[in-house]
Amino acid sequence: MRSPITSRARKVMHSLLTGRRVGLAAVTAALVSVPLVLSTAAPVSALAGSPIAENTYAFTVKLAIGDTFRACTGTLINAQWVLTASSCFADDPTAGYSVAAGKPKWKTTATVGRTDLGTTAGQVREVVELVPRTDRDLVLAKLATPVRGITPLRVGSTSPAVDDQLKGAGYGRTKDTWVPGRLHAGDFTVNQVDTNRLQIDGTPVCKGDTGAPVFREKNGVLELAAVATASWQGGCLGTSETRTGAVATRVDDLGAWVRQSTASTLTPWRLQLVTVAGKDLYHSVKDSNWDWTAFGAVEQAAGGIGDIEQAADAGISGTNTVLALGADGVIYETKRNPNGAWVPFRSLTAELGSLAGLKKISVTSMGSTLGLVGIAGGRVYHSVRDTSGKWIKWGDVSAAAGPLTNPTDITITKVGDTTHIGVIANTNKAYHVIRDGLGNWGSWGEITKITGAPTSASALAFAGTGTNDLQVVLVAPGGVIKHAARLANGNWSTFGDLDGSVLGTGPVTALSAATVDNEFHTAVIRNGAIKHTVRHLDGSWEPADTPPGAPANPTSLAVTGSLS
Repeated sequence: MRSPITSRARKVMHSLLTGRRVGLAAVTAALVSVPLVLSTAAPVSALAGSPIAENTYAFTVKLAIGDTFRACTGTLINAQWVLTASSCFADDPTAGYSVAAGKPKWKTTATVGRTDLGTTAGQVREVVELVPRTDRDLVLAKLATPVRGITPLRVGSTSPAVDDQLKGAGYGRTKDTWVPGRLHAGDFTVNQVDTNRLQIDGTPVCKGDTGAPVFREKNGVLELAAVATASWQGGCLGTSETRTGAVATRVDDLGAWVRQSTASTLTPWRLQLVTVAGKDLYHSVKDSNWDWTAFGAVEQAAGGIGDIEQAADAGISGTNTVLALGADGVIYETKRNPNGAWVPFRSLTAELGSLAGLKKISVTSMGSTLGLVGIAGGRVYHSVRDTSGKWIKWGDVSAAAGPLTNPTDITITKVGDTTHIGVIANTNKAYHVIRDGLGNWGSWGEITKITGAPTSASALAFAGTGTNDLQVVLVAPGGVIKHAARLANGNWSTFGDLDGSVLGTGPVTALSAATVDNEFHTAVIRNGAIKHTVRHLDGSWEPADTPPGAPANPTSLAVTGSLS
């Protein structure tokens, strides 16, 4: 077992990590218990592993502090915040990692998503604020504006254990290159777990890697376990040291601190998600920093209602209404208030009336009211919850808009002052109908006949954006997800694929959509896992995002936006 690192050792380690030159300098340290010779002319450098494929571990951040004064590595942990070592910003890292909160002393730029430094890929942001820890070598760095198109690395919540296998990525020196042009990655083994840090061994950690992410895979999702802060630097170019051990600052116990410290960049908007797994209902929230809350069991909070087949949800201000379709064919309603408290489930049969064979529902916010649709007995039905919270009896949409054969999926949304309903029917064809502000129904129009649309579909979801635009996603044959918009003038945009980096590939078993702060969100269950993406106002899409800690084997999901 490696002996604990002494204070003297840590100072020498930081000295090695902060070697300076006329160009960039690097911040690292060395795990030593005896004095080492300090080189004051150390060039900048990265983790001495193997170069990685383009865009792999794109959450890794290259930090230039004082332009050519010092260089470090960091981790993008949400849309606007980077986690790194506070010693990167200290006047003299050998004297300790203490750093003042607020604007950095030296102008600092963060390059995110540029795994090949010879390209112009990724995005560059200035660091405008530091939020340091006082008990360990760690600091949060706020970016001037949010980063788009790069999936952050979430902070884990479980401590690593001895012999756990971890990975790391950095821009520092390698075994044969002073200033590498690519991000490098390597493997580590945990040798010792201390209160605030890990002692790890494996791939050499070199100058320029201070603040680098040390991460692991948990349930198929990468999560941040620690931040590299010191190393022996054995195996790094320019040193005769052979020991490769390193120190990494733990972050697994800092979830509450991270959320509190990054709250300044939150907006009031939230994405609410419910999912059914094992016939039980679960709920999570994604905030505007892209952070997900832990999944909670809704029935534990709102009361047990037996097996649940499907759920739907809609937000009015900060209140989220969740409807659960039970295995008994009954719709149950609960509400999640802005303070997070759940209202007990209640049956809606007395208000809605009973529909034999009810098998699919969808609900949407209509401002101060809610709109609900369902499929039962081969017909489509509609209801409205008024401002007093009471539902009207089911109305027969098929009688007003025309019958459809064997409807299997349904969705509803508000667009301007109109209601739009989509249905899969007539052997995998997609249909659309509009209810105007006076309650009058139009006739069904076939979406799968639109130029460029898939000829068949197994699922669909709607959400309204802008003033009068309808966003549509369809699941085409082979599980391909297609997206288009019906514009305010009634014209349709070209259908495009959302597979690959946007929502992955593979079979899709559930699909949902919502508008959050006028941006279009889509969530799917693909290959047995929940995937989520957002379409920004400029038309760009975020890469697929998987909520951490989601229940296993989900079968149904629904999303909605809420304003708290």
